[in-house]
Amino acid sequence: MHPETSKIQYTLREATEDDKKTLTAMELDAVALFKTIPGLADLGENHASPEQLSVWLSSGRIYIAEDNAKPVGFVAAVTMDTTLYIANISTTQEYQGKGVGTNLIAAVFEWARDLAAATGSKPRVSLTTYREILWNAPYYRKRGFREVEAETLGPKHVEKMMYDRGERNLIRPGYTRCCMLWEGE
Repeated sequence: MHPETSKIQYTLREATEDDKKTLTAMELDAVALFKTIPGLADLGENHASPEQLSVWLSSGRIYIAEDNAKPVGFVAAVTMDTTLYIANISTTQEYQGKGVGTNLIAAVFEWARDLAAATGSKPRVSLTTYREILWNAPYYRKRGFREVEAETLGPKHVEKMMYDRGERNLIRPGYTRCCMLWEGE
């Protein structure tokens, strides 16, 4: 059994186009942690473009976590192959380790369960991440994800891994990108 919610509950709401600046600010605060990792420091400046945020808003969902109306994190998920794909999850540094990410992931799990119930399938959530970074693959493993080959999930996952390795240049010495999957009951 893997925990899907934390003891602290945050208010979750769906983002709108009006939230783009807030989403960017939260992501930049979160990814700044990469600046502390040799070989990945440049990732501390990366963030989703306004156009990418619009794609996630129109083709999926972005949930924002708030603490007393203060935005503290978000998760963007879209349908990809036969899963809900977590395209981005970011928690502001002040709130990291306080259950925000766990609450956001739980919201995506719930959405996956709703979709599965409507189609008679199994709920599935996927993502791509770094295997070696503590707040990446090890964090997701604790939430029930397991590493899988992108090919087992479908052509869009293969394309995403190729994009990460090529155009995004996310393959770095000592750091491996991987695809992970959560399957519900």
